Amino acid sequence: MKITADSILGSAQNINNKKKSDEKELKQDSVNSKNDSISIKNAINSRIETIEKEVKEIQTSLTKNQMISRGLDRLLSVSNPAALDTIMNETLFNNNRILKDFVGPQLTADAFKLKKNEIDVLISSNLTSLTKIQVEMDNIAASNVISNNIISNKKIESLMVGINDTLKNTNLGIENISNLDAEKVMRLIK
Repeated sequence: MKITADSILGSAQNINNKKKSDEKELKQDSVNSKNDSISIKNAINSRIETIEKEVKEIQTSLTKNQMISRGLDRLLSVSNPAALDTIMNETLFNNNRILKDFVGPQLTADAFKLKKNEIDVLISSNLTSLTKIQVEMDNIAASNVISNNIISNKKIESLMVGINDTLKNTNLGIENISNLDAEKVMRLIK
């Protein structure tokens, strides 16, 4: 076997070319992963902004519905027509007579009971929407920890505090949202 300087130089050149192409591929993979990370971060931040808007809308609707519910409870407890009028006119939300608009012209106990059932369904719907958002935020928070804090924890925490505070102020406590068994969840994680 004859070894020449040209063959050694040719082999060295082939090795260098392969090394350079491997480095280019590595740099390209690094750029792609950074782009993926940025697009994930943007998508999550966009979703969090949307969730913030949804939470504000739900909180507004829930507050309005709870005020109507309390007004209906008051209406059901009185029989004096003057007191009914007073309650209807005093129950305001953003300077609108929400109770009067919700109840309509029928001022009977049966009509109030029907409206009370309707408002209870609306409140339940608000709470269901809020709990779904809470679960989604829990998932985002968990994935954020797993993916090395792609997004600001402060933003997630402030939104979670707002959701939890709203749920605390309702009849639906945090413990009633889910009936997961902590032991089973830990076994699944392991």
